[in-house]
Amino acid sequence: MMKTTALSGWLAAKYSLWMLTASSALVATVAAAPAPEMEKLLLFGGASAQGWAPAESTVEVSKTHVKINEAALHWHVTVDYYGGEAKYPIGWPRFGRALPAGVQRDWSAWDFLHMWIFTTSSRQALPKEPVGLGLHAPDKAHAYDTSLADLKLGEWVEVTIPIAKIPQPADVRNLQFHISESNYKHADQLDLWIDDLALLRYARPTILDFAAETAVLFANARNVTAHFQLAGIKPGESVPVTCELWHAGKVMAHATAQAARGAQRFEIGLEPGALAPGAYELTARAADGQPTPPVALRVVELPWRK
Repeated sequence: MMKTTALSGWLAAKYSLWMLTASSALVATVAAAPAPEMEKLLLFGGASAQGWAPAESTVEVSKTHVKINEAALHWHVTVDYYGGEAKYPIGWPRFGRALPAGVQRDWSAWDFLHMWIFTTSSRQALPKEPVGLGLHAPDKAHAYDTSLADLKLGEWVEVTIPIAKIPQPADVRNLQFHISESNYKHADQLDLWIDDLALLRYARPTILDFAAETAVLFANARNVTAHFQLAGIKPGESVPVTCELWHAGKVMAHATAQAARGAQRFEIGLEPGALAPGAYELTARAADGQPTPPVALRVVELPWRK
C-alpha cells in the first residue's frame, strides 16, 4: 500500500469545486488547507496479462498508451455479429479475473475503485454505453454493474467508483469489463488501455456528499438535519463529528456526536423560536479536520403567523 499527498483528476476537481462554493466566512480557512492525503492499494498494474480471461476479445500488456505505470493492460475487441457463442452471435465480448482472497478481495475499508482508461475506436463516436464494468460481491446473484459512459476517444479518462455503491464490498471476488455488441456495428474496432487499477481511501476522516435534509425551515423548527458519507476511517471505528448552523457570521446552534464509516444522518436540536427568518449555512467537520463547504438554508416565518 502506498500514500500520495495530492488528489488527481475527478477527486481533485470535486475538491476544487468545494473550495469555489464555500461562503466568504469560510473561504480563507478551507482554501488554505492542503489537498486531502490519499492512500492507494494497487490491485493490478499492466506488468502482466496473466490471470485475465478474455472472451471474444484479446488482452495483452502494452506500452503504447500509459498513464501512471510502465505498462497498461490493452483490451482489443473486433465486433462480430456472426461469430462468438452459437446461441448469442451478437454477444458480450469481455475480459475479467478472479480476485485473490485477502486484502485484494476485501474493499470494505476503502473509499473508491479507481483507474485510468484510454480509448480508441474505428468509430467516429462511442455509443451511449460504450463499456460496462461488473463486480461479483461475492457472486453473480450479488453483482454490481455500472456503465463507463464517460470514456472519450483519444483521451485518458479517470474512472472513480465509490465503494459505498457496492452492496457487499467486504467480499469482491470477480471483476469484469464488457461491451454489448448490440451497441456497436459489425466489424467495429474498440481498444482500451487500462492503467493503475487500484483502491483509494482518504488517509484522514473526511465528510463527503454533505447535504441538508430540507433547504427551508420554519422559524419554529425543533431541529435541522443533515446527511453525509463519512470516509477515511476503518470499519468498526468512529470519530467525533461536529455540525454547525451559521447565520450572519455566528454559530447559532451546533451538535457533536460519534460517527462511524458510511452513510450518516445527523440532527442539531434547536430551541423554540431561536431562529429568525433569513439565510443560514450548515457545515460539518470530522475530528479535527476542515469544515465542509457550507450548505445554504433558509428560515421563513410560519405561514399562519400574523
